[in-house]
Amino acid sequence: MDLESERLERTQLETLSTSELIRHALSETRLLVKAEVMHAKKELKQELKAAKTAGILLGAGAVLALTSLAVLFVALGLAIPVVAALGVAIVGVVLLAVAGLLLFLGSKRVPKQAMPHTQERLKADFKMTRETLQ
Repeated sequence: MDLESERLERTQLETLSTSELIRHALSETRLLVKAEVMHAKKELKQELKAAKTAGILLGAGAVLALTSLAVLFVALGLAIPVVAALGVAIVGVVLLAVAGLLLFLGSKRVPKQAMPHTQERLKADFKMTRETLQ
């Protein structure tokens, strides 16, 4: 079905003058650029949202890791009387485990490549344009 509509379009285009063909090509180019910008904006918003979540998780994990290290150092300092240090050490270990989990989750959510879908679409558009013009 796509081939038939393409043939119809080609027959219509064959009857147009050069200036009309240029106007048609420019309007098609404008539509393509608008569509690409719209898709890029959407993808950028999604990536910013993911980066924000990753930043919050990484920041919370880093703060909690520093806090738990401070608690563990306090526990180490209080290690002489074993009973007092045991509670502080348990709290420090639990905080360190939670901090590790937050850091792991945050690092997994950091975007690996900027706007991959937009890059793929632009490459495909470039390839199709190159093939069409040859």
